[in-house]
Amino acid sequence: MKILILQVYNAQSEFELFLNAVSGKLAAAICKKLQAYVEVNAVNMSNSLKILKPKIWGYNGTIYKLRVDCGKESARLMFAKTPQNDIVLLHGFIKKTQKTPNKDAKIAMVNLQRLENSADVTELALAKYIN
Repeated sequence: MKILILQVYNAQSEFELFLNAVSGKLAAAICKKLQAYVEVNAVNMSNSLKILKPKIWGYNGTIYKLRVDCGKESARLMFAKTPQNDIVLLHGFIKKTQKTPNKDAKIAMVNLQRLENSADVTELALAKYIN
């Protein structure tokens, strides 16, 4: 299993920009959680992992929503799985409200559509963020 991000040419990917914008501790916690998925080669369902409801949001496919907490900071990662069992990170944001904000859900849905339309992906260098 690999952790992939949507490729952006001549710039950092949206997800890398998100990781660079949060604290180093939160970025490390996010990457450690993703590394754990790589090590067990599976996405284990838990209280911190939900599925964004397609019926509510009106999209096709499966988008997973992962909660990562680090002290007072709380982030959400939205990702999809490929047929090869890899994880493609669609969007990340800092959680500020009880519900998933429309703006963030729509970004993930647009990125899922890009993925389904054969957008280029590249592997995320997890070790870069883990201290």
